[in-house]
Amino acid sequence: MRRVCLFLSLCLGLLVMAQQEPPVLTTAQNLEDYDFAVKYIEDNYSGFSFWVNDSSRTDYEAAKARLRSEVERGERPGWDAVSAYTGWFSDFHMVVSVYNANPFAYFKRPFVIYPDLMEQYRPTAVACKVTDKTFLIRFPSCGGNPDMKWIKKSIKQFKKSPCENLILDIRGNGGGADYFFLPYLHLLYDHEAPTINIEFRNTPQNMAYLKMMNWFPGIQQAAIEHPEMEFIPLGNGTILYKKRDKKVRKAALIIDNAVGSSGEAMVLNIKACSDRVTVYGHDNTFGCLDFSNVSSIHMPNCGLRFGVPVSRMVGLPANSVDKNGIAPDVRINLPLPATLTDNIDDWTLWVASQLEK
Repeated sequence: MRRVCLFLSLCLGLLVMAQQEPPVLTTAQNLEDYDFAVKYIEDNYSGFSFWVNDSSRTDYEAAKARLRSEVERGERPGWDAVSAYTGWFSDFHMVVSVYNANPFAYFKRPFVIYPDLMEQYRPTAVACKVTDKTFLIRFPSCGGNPDMKWIKKSIKQFKKSPCENLILDIRGNGGGADYFFLPYLHLLYDHEAPTINIEFRNTPQNMAYLKMMNWFPGIQQAAIEHPEMEFIPLGNGTILYKKRDKKVRKAALIIDNAVGSSGEAMVLNIKACSDRVTVYGHDNTFGCLDFSNVSSIHMPNCGLRFGVPVSRMVGLPANSVDKNGIAPDVRINLPLPATLTDNIDDWTLWVASQLEK
């Protein structure tokens, strides 16, 4: 299969692992951190012109100036002002990694906090029969846990079972790398389809980051040959496999509002190439896909880092995911399950009954 890979280095499930404790700084140091972050984002963020336009620029400039004044007056540390500044964009990939701080505190759009609404919300990888006709694979992360060995094993377990239907439950899948969902894409593939196409903001800092990470050498070369281009397209990708796997009669994807980044790319790509799949959920996905390939930038004084996506999806704003998330094909009008770990919960049983009709 020839395709575009979206390497999303920050994801919903991994951010907490990288959080740092902020130091105490002088006002001058805090201002330097804030000014550094604002300039870097304005110069390099692939989503800047999407969010800051004729209708929003006045609000943006006012928010930016207000936050700087608060830092200058010593009312808040620079890192916190940067958190509020990045929150203005409501792009999760840009949040500041701060110990014991809510990364969503300054978001302007609503989101669902499932651990506050359920007795236990900890989606865990599992592969097992639900009924004699329906098999469950719970795939809660594209971040390497579960790893590729487990992913391939889960497909083998399904194929050895007598089940003809498959539930692919990706609740809680905050992303990682598209590479990890490719075996499931192949399993459910029905026909050729275009992938999500992306383009890169052409700045010296972004190209230096791609070179350091050894990502997309073709983009780096194009930037050298076409310095006048603000965005450089990666090219048109295609989902194309040699044959269709006939094991699955009907399939379901179960989503929730914690699905983001590569989790959302998984939903869009499977929907594009499969006629056997129906997407079920109570809520839309999180909305964290429009801007990707995230550089990790450290502020000069506090040392805390913030993310800056260097690429964006082609076709925005018409095909934007970030503003509303991805809606399910079928809304699950049931209460949230009490527990979601490696168990077969009420939603899974209900979806199985729908597939078996």
